[in-house]
Amino acid sequence: MNARAGSVQALTLQPAGGAGQHAGRLEAFADPLKARLVDSNSLRPVPGAEVTFCWTSTSQQALFEGDEIAVTVRTDAGGYAETPPLVAGDAAGTALFTATAEGAAPEEFAVTVDP
Repeated sequence: MNARAGSVQALTLQPAGGAGQHAGRLEAFADPLKARLVDSNSLRPVPGAEVTFCWTSTSQQALFEGDEIAVTVRTDAGGYAETPPLVAGDAAGTALFTATAEGAAPEEFAVTVDP
């Protein structure tokens, strides 16, 4: 029997940028959210996979450009997925985002909207 038969690739989603940053109300954050998807065993990048970044806070504090609460982007050749610009809302506080990809545990990103 082939060792690969019936096996599912285990993936890891790693934060790669954008978390922990601050912006003033209604201002754009300096950096997009960025994650890297890799094979859990070999740590090789997984290109062409979909990664969804979704706003999960309970109050409006940051949205993607165009007032979107979720975006889905494909990983590049290095396994990186990067969101469009992130814009702070008019409420100060911490905004939470979750990045998900099929076969990987979700990762959380937090950014802060300053008063």
